[in-house]
This record gives sequence, C-alpha cells and structure tokens, in this order.
Amino acid sequence: MLDIKEQRVQANGLDFLVRSAGDPSAPPVILLHGFPECGYSWRYQMPYLADQGFHVLAPDLRGYGRSAAPKEVEAYRQDVLVSDVLGILDAFGAPRARVVGHDWGCALAWQVARQAPDRVVAVAGLSVPYPGIGPKPPTEQMRAAFGDRFFYQLYFQQPEVPERELEADLRDFLRRMYHALSGPGMKEKHRTHGTATGLLDILQPPQGAQPSWMTEADLDVYVDSFERSGMTGPINWYRAMDLSWEQQRADGRERIHPPAFFLAGKEDPVIQFAGRALKRMPELMDDLAEPVMLDDIGHWVQMEAADTVNEHLGRFLRQVDDAG
Repeated sequence: MLDIKEQRVQANGLDFLVRSAGDPSAPPVILLHGFPECGYSWRYQMPYLADQGFHVLAPDLRGYGRSAAPKEVEAYRQDVLVSDVLGILDAFGAPRARVVGHDWGCALAWQVARQAPDRVVAVAGLSVPYPGIGPKPPTEQMRAAFGDRFFYQLYFQQPEVPERELEADLRDFLRRMYHALSGPGMKEKHRTHGTATGLLDILQPPQGAQPSWMTEADLDVYVDSFERSGMTGPINWYRAMDLSWEQQRADGRERIHPPAFFLAGKEDPVIQFAGRALKRMPELMDDLAEPVMLDDIGHWVQMEAADTVNEHLGRFLRQVDDAG
C-alpha cells in the first residue's frame, strides 16, 4: 500500500498540515480541496497520481483541519490564499507545479494560475467553472439573482449564525451535505428554498447506509477535522468573496495562460448555477482542453467517480510538458 505521509510546513506565515505521496524528486502536483472538506478528500487521487510518477501534495487549506485558522475575514482573500499555495510549494522545493482543485479549491486553483502563471505547469479544475472577473461584487450579483429566496452563500455572510447552526451537530451537517449534493441526492426532491431559514433546511438527510465513497470511517475523519478547526475559517472563504473581487478588479489580469482542464458531474448544482461561466471559459483561457461532464455524478466528483476522474486527470497531467 502506498505510504501517505503527513507533515507540518510553514507557508505565508502560517502552519499547514500537508499530506504527501510519491517520490519527492518527481514532478509535483498540488491538490486543493473545497468546502466542507480537507486534504483527505483526495484519498482516491493521491495513490493513483503518485503511481503515475508525480509527487502529490494535499494540504489542509487555511481555516481547515489541522492547518492554521485565522479568525479575520480579510485573511481569506483569494490573493492571500494564493500566497499560501505558493508558500507550500516553496516549502517542498517546488518552483513549478501542476495545480488541481475542487469546489473552493478549484476557484483557488484558477486564481493561482491567473496570479502566478510562471509557477503553474498546468491547472485542472473540478466542479467550479472559471468565471473571470465579474462586473459587480459577487454578493450583489447573488442578491439580484435570488431576491428574498434563501441562498447559502448569502446566509454565510452573517456573523456567527451559520457557525451556530452547523457546529451544533457536525456529523449530521456533513452527512447531509455529502448526500444532498451527490448525484443520487440531487435527483431526490428538495425542500423548497422559499421556506428555508438555515442551510440544514435545504439539505435532506440520506436514507440508509453511507455510500461506498464516503464510509462512516471516512466521515469520522471529516468530523474530527471540523471539530479541530470549527466552521469560522471555512465560512470566511465565503465572507471574503467581495474583498477578493475588489482585489482582482484592481489587479485587472483576467486571462489564464497555462494549459487548463475542467471536469464536473452533470448533477452538480454548481454547474446548474454557473452554466454561463462554463460556456465562457474558452474565451478566458489560452489553452483549455475539452471539458468533461460525467453523467449521474454530483458535486463530490473526485470521490463519487474516482476512477474516471483519475483517468482523465492523469491523462491531462501527463501530457503537459514542464518547459520551465
């Protein structure tokens, strides 16, 4: 069995827990997780990519698990998070890397490629299309789109309220979240958003046993991760959205230059919400491979369809030459 190591590194002034696999002298790949996850979310990709000849890094990102979790919202601005990723690569002696992300980690992967293209051999995103830099702050666009209807990202803008809801029973929240946004969960009838006052109101619990890709033992790891970190850091990624937009507007660079690849499940609610961004991606990227959309798969694509994702990721990452 492949040995997955855990070690602590200093990056961008903070302490991070990083899982690693493969030969340290091999080409590096860094895997960036989303919400509500941690580096463990890449447990199906790490052995495969290490076997394909890569040195694989999967950190608990800022605010999560066993990594540092500042309380200030501004500490979660995207350009700060980009510096975290570059600092982790520096800690492993990696001047350039292949960058892969899912969910918020996908949004971050796009920003690493946009902000530091010289450090990125190639970038692969799962679930979240690259939207470019919008004309208005994200929360303003969301309020215009949703009006008085409940939308969790706007709900997360409140101080303390979402933490109290989700931390009251972390196992119940996580079990609901992983089911509701999965392929099978998305095909079930959801409760109406019109009567929702909290996130749990729109997350139906699963009936029966955990799926094979998320066992009770897996769930234990996530519960432990969030018992350590709490929910403030992870939710602050959402609270910093408008600050990140302001920074990106001031920066002005929108195009992504490194070779890029995108993959998602067709049942992913993000795809249903961000279809316009998906169609626009080729206009914003110099070298975008043909996107891959998987039937019957929801948001947790790298877990729900691990073998298929591994095959596509491995093919893309292998075919990109590091000319740096």
